[in-house]
Amino acid sequence: MKKERSSVVLLLVLAGVLFSINLGGYDVWPPDEPRFAEVAREMLLTGDWLAPHVNGQPYTEKPPLLFWGMALASLPGGHVTPLTARVPSVLSALLVVGLTWLTARRMFGYRVAFWSALVLMTCLRFWWQARTGQIDMVLTGCVTMALYHLWQWDEDRRAWRLPIIWLAVAAGLLAKGPPALVFPLLWMLVFYWGNRSARKRLHWVIGSLAAMAIVCLWLIPARMAIAGQATNALGEGVGGNLFRNTIGRLFLGVSHLEMPWYYVVNLPVDLFPWSLFLPWTLWWLWKNRGASKMHWFLWCWIVPAFLFFSASLGKRQIYLLPLYPALAVVIAASVVELADSARAVWRKRTGYLWAAALALLGVAPAALWFTPYRSALTPAVMVFSLLTLLLAGYALGRALKTDGAQLHAVIASQMALLLLLVPPILLPAGNPFSSAREFCAPLALLSDQGRDYKLYSLGVSREEYIFNARKFHEPLFTGLVGADKIPPDKLIAVAKLQKKARTVIADAVRKVPLSAPDSVTPAERDALLKAISAAVDKTGKDAPAIRETEDEVRGELDAFVARVNGAEPAFWFVMENDWHWMQALQTAPPECSLVRRDGMGRRSLMLMANPAAMKLLGEAQQSTPSKTTAK
Repeated sequence: MKKERSSVVLLLVLAGVLFSINLGGYDVWPPDEPRFAEVAREMLLTGDWLAPHVNGQPYTEKPPLLFWGMALASLPGGHVTPLTARVPSVLSALLVVGLTWLTARRMFGYRVAFWSALVLMTCLRFWWQARTGQIDMVLTGCVTMALYHLWQWDEDRRAWRLPIIWLAVAAGLLAKGPPALVFPLLWMLVFYWGNRSARKRLHWVIGSLAAMAIVCLWLIPARMAIAGQATNALGEGVGGNLFRNTIGRLFLGVSHLEMPWYYVVNLPVDLFPWSLFLPWTLWWLWKNRGASKMHWFLWCWIVPAFLFFSASLGKRQIYLLPLYPALAVVIAASVVELADSARAVWRKRTGYLWAAALALLGVAPAALWFTPYRSALTPAVMVFSLLTLLLAGYALGRALKTDGAQLHAVIASQMALLLLLVPPILLPAGNPFSSAREFCAPLALLSDQGRDYKLYSLGVSREEYIFNARKFHEPLFTGLVGADKIPPDKLIAVAKLQKKARTVIADAVRKVPLSAPDSVTPAERDALLKAISAAVDKTGKDAPAIRETEDEVRGELDAFVARVNGAEPAFWFVMENDWHWMQALQTAPPECSLVRRDGMGRRSLMLMANPAAMKLLGEAQQSTPSKTTAK
């Protein structure tokens, strides 16, 4: 027992190091981290922990548990950082590793438990989500807690486990909403199929209602608080959000629409390197599906949810994260059996695959030399590449000279070593291409000095710019033009037309050569207008409606120009190609300067400033020397 406790502590320490090494050494990365970090930042800024906000507006898409965790972790320092934004995920992942060990220990004994924890923490997707400021690891912690106690309740029928199960579900609902109910209810339905009395003893109806009632203790006051802040906020927050983010994503494909085989293709990648054992593990799982109640428990944890989410139209790789504890136990149990068996051919072939995978990982960074990301190929990255190739050579030698009985130990140790090196070497090298911090540095300088200015975002509104600038912006041209004049029954048709119009115009101006990205000459403006006119003509019957939209856009653009032509300092974000057609449509483009240009190719973003803003920025730079020159 003492040996087991020591090994558990060592496993958790290793997991903690894997999940937290250089955790704050790179910035928050889109799509989700900046948004969630901004919600937490605004909680600290306003002191309003009840109703989440982004850009000063109610944020009703996600429940608040993750944001509360981020804000609590940030309280000692007073502000949200990449490190504090990721702390809830790290703690949740450690909880999941511990619960996975307990589950496997109760089912298969100490050895499988040890390997279940090791498989889980060195699994590529789980490791990444453990150090990423997203909701799904928190949800996974809640679901794993519920399912672990469901397994224990089936064994001992202790009534005190039921409140823990439904409190864990309630916490999951506060983390991500309805998916927290999907996993345990699917398990209950399938595991107790034909055993209605056992299912009733779980009090699943009362438990589900109680969990939702706990959520309502937050939800109702939060929606009442924001009802007066935004039109229809209450209806949009409760009805619209539930429909769009749950029913709409899963069954109507309003977001992340993917084909039914999406997880069949992506799950093996996410389970790397343990997916190399997948043929053996799948055979083992099928062979033992009815061997015992514990095998059936794992089967019911994995298969129903996998089929449910595969049948759903909206899919993301992180949606299956709550399956990873069960997958880790299954993989560990099958791999331990393989290691003890006489099937040396299976093991040797898997060893060859591992050596080949390491070799590919070793040479992959060289491809950066032929891409716009060449600067990421630092000396440290090249050393990492060389080390990976050396590990590949060692793995190949082991596969050739041994029967592979210790292959799982070789893979676990080599993968752990690589995962220890990725955060201090590869992630900082990729940070300039994934972070908006340097791009927003001039605005952050002004914000930190308390200088007043206006900030707009034309055609694009993303949370990483709010978080890194530490300044709310006013989004323009991000929704329907003239939305207040469009009848409700025409909204969908108008939205499609305006989307088509923007695509047609953007493609047309992209073909016109320009001398500078931030401004156009009179001759270039004429060329842009001719290109736009010709492209609109080619749309046929849609041309009159597009021209009408074009006139409305011109009016709104002229109103924007009038606002930034004044004496008040004003900055704005705008995509380079969008700025070209906007300048073409403006009656008289504003006097402005390019402050920063970020990104490559068609997604290049620019930070523009009027003369008053440039003067303000110059004063700020003189008072606090900083690297804020244009790049």
